[in-house]
This record gives sequence, C-alpha cells and structure tokens, in this order.
Amino acid sequence: MSFNQSANSRFSKVLEKSQYSTADQFVKLCHVAKGNNVILGRSKSSESTRHLIYLGKVLENTAGTNLLSADLWLDVSFPHVIYITGTRGSGKSFDLGVLVEGVSKLNTETAIQNEVEPVTTFLIDTQSQFWTLGYPPNGGIPANASQLEELRQWNIPPNYISDLALFIPPGTDKITGTEQVFALSADQVPHEEWCALIGQDVYSPQGHVLGVALEALGSNFGVDDVISYIESDRNWRNVADLTRQAVAYKLNDIHKTGLFKKDGMKISDMLVPGRCNVFLLRDIRDVDKSLVTSILARQLFTIMGQHHRKKKHEAFFERDGDGRSLPSKVWLVIDEAHVVAPSDAQMPARDALVEYVKRGRDAGLSLILATQQPSAIDDRILSQVNIAFTHRLAFQSDINAAVNRVPTKALQSLKLNGSDVKEFTDMIRILDAGECFIGDQATSRAILARIRPRVTSHGGYSPV
Repeated sequence: MSFNQSANSRFSKVLEKSQYSTADQFVKLCHVAKGNNVILGRSKSSESTRHLIYLGKVLENTAGTNLLSADLWLDVSFPHVIYITGTRGSGKSFDLGVLVEGVSKLNTETAIQNEVEPVTTFLIDTQSQFWTLGYPPNGGIPANASQLEELRQWNIPPNYISDLALFIPPGTDKITGTEQVFALSADQVPHEEWCALIGQDVYSPQGHVLGVALEALGSNFGVDDVISYIESDRNWRNVADLTRQAVAYKLNDIHKTGLFKKDGMKISDMLVPGRCNVFLLRDIRDVDKSLVTSILARQLFTIMGQHHRKKKHEAFFERDGDGRSLPSKVWLVIDEAHVVAPSDAQMPARDALVEYVKRGRDAGLSLILATQQPSAIDDRILSQVNIAFTHRLAFQSDINAAVNRVPTKALQSLKLNGSDVKEFTDMIRILDAGECFIGDQATSRAILARIRPRVTSHGGYSPV
C-alpha cells in the first residue's frame, strides 16, 4: 500500500474531535497534505515516503490548517537520540514498544511500517516486561482485551516480532522457555568500570591495585583470575595487604553473581540484521544493569564504528567487502534509564553512553531512553536528544528537566475544553495516559499526540 493512501485505506480516523486546541501555528513542519500525514525526525526536505514507522495521531485542533487526526510518522532512515519521559502509567514504556515494533521484523506485513528495512535492536529491560514483544495480545487478559479492541478501532491488526532473542542473567527464572543465559567477558570491562563496580576512584589505592592486575593479565581472563593475581604476594611490593584484601573481597562478591566468565558473550554474534535482542534484567542489582548496558554500548560503538569505516574505505577505493553480514543501523533502547545512567552516582554506563550519543551517529547508532525521573539522567547524554516524547509528569523538578530537553519550541497556548492553560509545565500535568507532546528538532514546535495502540502484547499493565 502507498503512504499517501494511509489516512483513508489504512487507519481509522479515530479522533473526530479533541478537547485540546491551540493558536500556535507551525512555521516549519513536514506535512504531506495528501492523506494528511506528518513526518517527524526528517532533517532535510524530502518527498520520500520510505523508511517511515507509524506513531499515532495529532491530538490538537490547530490554528490555520487543522491537523487533528493527521497520521504521525517517524523517519528512521538515519540515527536518532530519542528521549521519553512520564510518570508510571502515563505511557512511556508503551512508547518504547511502539518504536521497537516499528523498526523490527514483524510476523506479517503491516501498515505501521512503510518500506522499512528492519533495524537490529538491543533493549535493556530493567523491569523484564518486554518478552511480550514476541506475542500478539492475549484476549484472555483484560488489559490485552482492551488493547485488541483499540486495535480494531484504529484498523490495525495485531502482530508480533518474528525475530526476537531473549537473554537473562544467571540465576534468573525463565518465562517463555526460550531465554538464553548470558555472561559477560571479564576482559571487556575497562579499568574505570571495574573501579565503579567496587566503589573506588581510578587513582585510589584500590583502583591502582585493580589497574595493575588488569594490565598484567591482558586478555582472556575471568574474575577468579583477577582475584588470584591480587591475592598472590609475589606480585606486589609496597602495597598494603589490607588494600589488596579489600579489592579481593569486593571482587569475590561480584564473582558470586555469575555475570562474568572467561569466555562470555560476544556482542558481534548478536549483531544479526533485523533481530531484536532483549535483556531481561529485573533480578540483578542496579550497578550490574548499568554494567551490562555499558559493555553493550562500548562494544556496539567499537564494532559498528569499525564496520562503517571499512565500508567507506571499500566504497572509496572500489574494493569488494569481506562478505561479513552486519546491520547498517543499530538501536540501543533503555527502559528506566535513570537506573543505569543517573546524574548523581558514578555508574558504569554513564561515560559509555555519553561517548555513544556524541560519536555514534557515523556508526549508524541510535539511542532511545525512557524514564519516569528526567531530572535524574546525566545531562551530557540528554544534550544530544533530537526527539522527545513528554507524557504526564507530576514533580516540578522532573517537569523542568523534561521541558529543558524538548528540542524545539514549547506551546505558548492551549485550551482544554475552552479553558486556557498558559504554561507549558501545566500542559504536561493535565495529559491523560497515551497522550504526549512530541518535540522534534526538525519541527518548529512541539505537537500534541495520541500514541497508537501496540500491535504486540503489552506486558507493562498493572496487576489487578
């Protein structure tokens, strides 16, 4: 089906009217009048209708050309840094599912994807709820039954991701029976992140001990090897025994988690074009969640950076490639991102994600973050955001942090059932679940939107 026919032949109008209206006009907006479509995330003017995923509907009555019920699309042809905020139950994790569905290989052809080449994704699932991406909604569950009814109203058939890999840490119970137990390669963890794990500065006495041991071991070692090296008296001169014992004690605690092996997982093996990789991490400590995220981010940055540099050189010198099948684009998706990259604690993923967002574009890398505490995310990461989804928030500090990272102009006026809401911060407070402001760097102001229903089963509903 063609993109321009989408409004009439693909999706129901759904929104005949809205309680929201604004006098703010759009100075810059990629609006395709035929079919009434709005394209977000497109940095240059283009008539192309390829590489688009469906997000939902415009929810506002707009001054000038009224865009109410226009279909919202996101151009995924190039990398994005997307930031999703909202309180519990406002729809932020739902948005993550919508985005991952849009770029993934689904079981049947669907109108929510318009000529999309499936993107390889790595999803850090801190609540272990996204295993449901591999299943259509289950009508026997009340929350899924209402989801199916919503899909019917939107004229969108249910679906599921056909190429989904689930990973769990050691000691975690399987949910579907298809999960793979993973362990990290100890030699992939840099010195500074080992120091973060044991709560020490790199230049502290314990940090020095760790650094010496890691340098001496080189590669292909396990945590037990590091402990043995540190405990061996012959390897040390002029280092207090208490210092070495403290490091060994802390490393023993880490070793017991089973998260590390001498020959742990290789990220390169997971880089299958179009595959969705979900790491179900609810049952491990926050610092370990951050460490897994850090290793993923660093490895993706290194592997994909080398891959794209090589491709550019081969193209320039007109040489044949080595035949290695790596994806051209990768999305790293993180739920509850404040857990793994907080602004007020030295966690392993912080610096790794800063490097990832600042230098990952040329490597085809996108980052999608969701959080209910926007004020708790490291600001160096958020400075690179080009698209923001802002759902309902309650606390002023979180609202201020979210507003400061909307990468376009906020609304100046909004009427709710005829009553004026004059401050953008107050507009955020009154949103219902599933409603959000989408701020797009390529659009002159934020757009009030209703996100489409998920096509896969939503695992984030509240228990009854």
